[in-house]
Amino acid sequence: MKEPTSTYYVLSKEEKSKSLELFKKHDGNLLLCIRELFDNPKERGTTSKGRAVREFWIEKGLSYRTKVRGGVSAPSSIPKSKMVLTAEEESFIKKHYTPELTKKEVAKIIWPDESKKRNFFDGQKFALMSDFVNKEFSSMNLRDDAITERYSPPRILSALIKRVSKIIMKEFDSGKLSMQDKKHLEKLLTYLAAPRFNQVINSYATKESRDLFESEYIRSTWDKPDLTSDELNLYINVCMDYVNLREIEIQKQKLNQMFDETEGQNDLTMRLTEMLKTKAEEYNQCTNRIDKMLAKLNGERSKRIQNQHQRNASIISLVQLFQDEQERKLMIQMADMQKKIVYEEADQIEKMSEWKARVLGISKNDAI
Repeated sequence: MKEPTSTYYVLSKEEKSKSLELFKKHDGNLLLCIRELFDNPKERGTTSKGRAVREFWIEKGLSYRTKVRGGVSAPSSIPKSKMVLTAEEESFIKKHYTPELTKKEVAKIIWPDESKKRNFFDGQKFALMSDFVNKEFSSMNLRDDAITERYSPPRILSALIKRVSKIIMKEFDSGKLSMQDKKHLEKLLTYLAAPRFNQVINSYATKESRDLFESEYIRSTWDKPDLTSDELNLYINVCMDYVNLREIEIQKQKLNQMFDETEGQNDLTMRLTEMLKTKAEEYNQCTNRIDKMLAKLNGERSKRIQNQHQRNASIISLVQLFQDEQERKLMIQMADMQKKIVYEEADQIEKMSEWKARVLGISKNDAI
């Protein structure tokens, strides 16, 4: 399960200022500071807010404490000032800290056993590594860096049409939309404004992940105006796994590259082999989840549409029968009326003296 990072929370100016005051008040005790700062007794250093405070303190060059003994925070057994990375560790970080691997993933390779311990990523060794990365690299890994701008869903059709056209490769004329397309797009506006969709997309740290998540969501739902809230949630889960697949694949490629470069280094090769095996399992689990959810979604919606068609067919048949019967009665009535008019006209003709005279060949003058 992906652990929360500071990329999901950005400290305000007031929170930064107050965190420095609390640092002095609690003598650098991270746990006590964040719980008082956010007024939450359950707040921990592993939460997004806790990490945000920790990384802010690191930027300020502050050495904090994380371990607690007997309810009172105690400093680490090795002061941060005396804890240093080895030349081998620094060399490894310089070589392998890339857009494909985050600080945490690199740390798991360098310290496979220590990184499994509870609160390791809140400890001073990882903080020291993080500090080294911040100083060594001019630009942060995209997945370590924070996106402060929140996603804003489109509010009007014209803005939505541009996005949808690019994603599904279909051109729309905003002035000449068919009734069906207009119905689909108007419904999609509500799908993109769904609270859970916005919560999930804003949790992604990179623009690439956000764009992929939004694209897959639009591609999957834009032409389905009848989705229920449960089905929308399942589509969100599917799109989350699409993003996970991309990240896992990128990590696998990087690990394979590292494996090729570490030939002969048995210890490191074994660590990488284990990580590659784990990533392969994660990839397979992800694809299986996607397949199952799509099968469930397509099956349930297909049944619902079929039932709807059956209900519609029954109603249409009744309407047609009614219309046919009405039509027959109307045609019979019209035929009877026409027949009646013909008889009445014939009677009138039969009574006309002029008509009889003409039949006998007698003109008006002859009669006179």
